[in-house]
Amino acid sequence: LLLRYPAGTVRTTLSALSAVLGFAVRQGLLAQNPAKGVKLPPAPTPRLDFLSAPEVARLLAEAERRARAQRSNKTWWVRLVAISLGVRLGLRKGEIFGLRWQDVDLDGQRLTVARSYETTPKSGKPRHLRLPTAIVPLLREWQRICPHSELVCPLYRSTDRSWVMAANSNRQHGLPELLTAIGCQDVFRPWHMLRHTFASHFMMSGGSLLALSQILGHSDVKVTMIYAHL
Repeated sequence: LLLRYPAGTVRTTLSALSAVLGFAVRQGLLAQNPAKGVKLPPAPTPRLDFLSAPEVARLLAEAERRARAQRSNKTWWVRLVAISLGVRLGLRKGEIFGLRWQDVDLDGQRLTVARSYETTPKSGKPRHLRLPTAIVPLLREWQRICPHSELVCPLYRSTDRSWVMAANSNRQHGLPELLTAIGCQDVFRPWHMLRHTFASHFMMSGGSLLALSQILGHSDVKVTMIYAHL
């Protein structure tokens, strides 16, 4: 197992397995937890891929060009809005595709992160963010033509020609293709890279780690320390 899979995958799998077996012990289903005390591989060094300011500008410009060139096809509009939320607010992929219009206050320029897909955010509680002025006109325009009355970033389902919430899956919704088109290298988790991009530029522009931790919804500021060197 240690040789076949990345260290991070092994740690996550063994930790989850140990938690399940520990629950079985507490319920009297097992005499002991066979995973307790198993040595885990060292945690991998977090990757910090992020886009430069010119790359961000090219990404947003190309996404908007495609959205406006295919105005009758709302798919690229959804992608434009989703990418903008990721790179300008640092939202997680699930928070983007679980966002409801009721949680977006365009007049007050506030956004509430209340969901990740159909569940709560990773931290287990909502957080409130200021909407950057640059994204408000885009959201106003999109709200008028959005094909779903509740979801900000719905996906088209061809089987019944309806707009629905994205599933929690590894689908990348055209982002790798778009990164290639603007000359960026492929990354392992492109949507999370948008989150890294927001956080990295926030720190490089003089933001504080504590503020960034609250914006990103980290439960512990230690998680945010990966951006400290910036």
